[in-house]
Amino acid sequence: SNRQSVPRTTFGNLLLLYIKHQYFGQAADVMAENTHLTFKMDPYLYEYLDAIIVQQSSPEEAFRRFDDIANRHTDNLRKITKLVQECRQNNDEDAVKKAVNEYDEALEKYIPVLMAQAKIYWDKNNYNMVEKIFRKSVEFCNEHDAWKLNVAHVLFMQVSPASSVGVLPIKKTSTRKQSGSMSP
Repeated sequence: SNRQSVPRTTFGNLLLLYIKHQYFGQAADVMAENTHLTFKMDPYLYEYLDAIIVQQSSPEEAFRRFDDIANRHTDNLRKITKLVQECRQNNDEDAVKKAVNEYDEALEKYIPVLMAQAKIYWDKNNYNMVEKIFRKSVEFCNEHDAWKLNVAHVLFMQVSPASSVGVLPIKKTSTRKQSGSMSP
């Protein structure tokens, strides 16, 4: 084969760039034309990209797919939380650090799925459903800056923002540009 080898992450990053700039058809075409790379992708990334692409023609099916992915992520986050607690009880600081890093990595995989799922309802101006989605994630995400920013957006966009104050635990975050924001 005369195909040049590229680092594994390059293909995924290219597809993420297509998605970020809303070139969904091109992302689907690149995946279909490069099945040898598509099947080597991180399974989480593949499922995420697949659901994003499906969302263009069937938001309901995409929501279901994101929900399946999110449920697997939350199961994994709960498992890692339990591991962190066990390591702390055993006073094993190295194991605690390793487990906390694993948790942080798992959370970074979960957040984009959660945001994509919420965006389906955000685009329909159904902020109550977006809030419901965020409520399900509060136990994992309440310290995550992008999550807090998006919760603030949802609360602000609802019909009576004053009645929503204090509904979810939001701490003051910095005013710097946050990644993962649903609104431009």
